[in-house]
Amino acid sequence: MKFELTDVQRDIQKAAREFAEKEFDPDLALELEKEERFPEPLFKKACQLGFIGIDYPEQYGGQSLGLFENVLVIEEFARKDSGIGISLSLADLGSCIILKHGDESQKNRFLPPITLGRAVSSVVFIDPSHSAEEEPSIAEAMDDSGEYIINKGESQTPHGSFEGTFIVLGTGFDPGKILALIVEKDREGVMISGSNQMMGMKISSIRKVVLNRVKVPADHVIRGRDGEKNPLMTYHQVHRIRTSAQALGISQGAFERAVRHAREREQFGRKIAQFQGIQFMLAELYTRIEAVRSLVYRVAFAYDVQSPDLEVLTSVTRLLATEVAVKTTVESIQIHGGVGLMKEYSIERMFRDAKTIQNYEETNLVQKALIARKIVFS
Repeated sequence: MKFELTDVQRDIQKAAREFAEKEFDPDLALELEKEERFPEPLFKKACQLGFIGIDYPEQYGGQSLGLFENVLVIEEFARKDSGIGISLSLADLGSCIILKHGDESQKNRFLPPITLGRAVSSVVFIDPSHSAEEEPSIAEAMDDSGEYIINKGESQTPHGSFEGTFIVLGTGFDPGKILALIVEKDREGVMISGSNQMMGMKISSIRKVVLNRVKVPADHVIRGRDGEKNPLMTYHQVHRIRTSAQALGISQGAFERAVRHAREREQFGRKIAQFQGIQFMLAELYTRIEAVRSLVYRVAFAYDVQSPDLEVLTSVTRLLATEVAVKTTVESIQIHGGVGLMKEYSIERMFRDAKTIQNYEETNLVQKALIARKIVFS
């Protein structure tokens, strides 16, 4: 196994870093967070430069690379600005299901608009549970049309206010069947409202989505069976890996800010970086971040080659990466002192974003349960 990046990967990493350094303006980030607004101009620029959909095949507007290269971009974006970095990395998250499980017509129709910066793709979960007296959340039509009807559903999703598609995940008539339904945001019965009430991820423009009697034509249905071709499993794996890359970028960015501040700040006539207590804090953070980076790169490579231990590895990586991100941002605030709590300093927002992604969709307790199940029952 090689532990060095290829020349192409280094070039991608460098290009992503240069783009973030140039375009992610701190004042703009504060404005975006205050307004809970998706950074549409930055998204379109990132698409023009090939950062969004970098793992799509060329015929769909991508560069025919892998999730590994996508992770390199996410890390650099989140390193510069956690809010903007997370937001951009979520813009095409739902497309991983179309990319892996969709047919050619679905890929040709729904992937190119994303790489062109005209649409985003996110995921909505539908709770399949219902009583015998109630209609199922998703019902298949009883004729030959193959159409599905989403009777009811409510969820939260990023970038709800920007045009694009939802990938709705739920179950149909067959309890063993996992369905992914492609639903345009302007389809009748789709209602989007509300704002992000979470402590972080404000720039991701998370909105409440209500689905009421939404008709989904047959050519918008992605089918799969549990254990064979499961869109839900694909989504969870990719989401954990991308979340881990976000956490890695946040950790690296918070660490660099702490080092810079420690070198500049004087206390008792000395730079605080000269105090052994500060040095020990930085040494511990550096060690943890390097361990996380190794895991994140490994799991991204494992996804690209479809390693057999991928499922548990994604949980292990997400667990450690998000824990280290929270610890690093907290320690960075400690090193910054009072200024670390001010909104004008990005470290305060990095902490809120790190804590939010640690609990978004799947908490770390869920990851521990999945890891334990693998240990005990396999």
